[in-house]
Amino acid sequence: MDVIFDLEKESADWASELNKDLQSSFPEFFAEHPHIGTSEWWASLSPDISKGKITHVGPVVEDGQLYDIVAIEPLDDDLNGAYPGSMGQPEYSVAREDFWLSDSVLDGKLVQIESVTLLPTGELDEHSIYIETKVSVW
Repeated sequence: MDVIFDLEKESADWASELNKDLQSSFPEFFAEHPHIGTSEWWASLSPDISKGKITHVGPVVEDGQLYDIVAIEPLDDDLNGAYPGSMGQPEYSVAREDFWLSDSVLDGKLVQIESVTLLPTGELDEHSIYIETKVSVW
């Protein structure tokens, strides 16, 4: 298994701008939650873990525009869903940039994404913040 992304736990520098934005827009968020990236924040996390199969890596044309993507078919914990007639989630894609440019990202490989979604308003809405904390490919 290749870890292609692992969010830095030793330093909260990556989260400083995010914390500033939340403090100015949603100061009440920090009354119930630790500042993002701190050791308290990491200790409080219960990350979501999603697994999938990479079904396409590279260019795709959509609405006359050329995009470089990684398409992922979501799979359940037992990696079910990749067979005809299965009732899996719809395929989704991510822009092929940053760590998604790794040589490990290939068609047919499995991927595991650990993430957390922050809800500054208390609800899943346009202010929600999605943070990938670790991505592995095998």
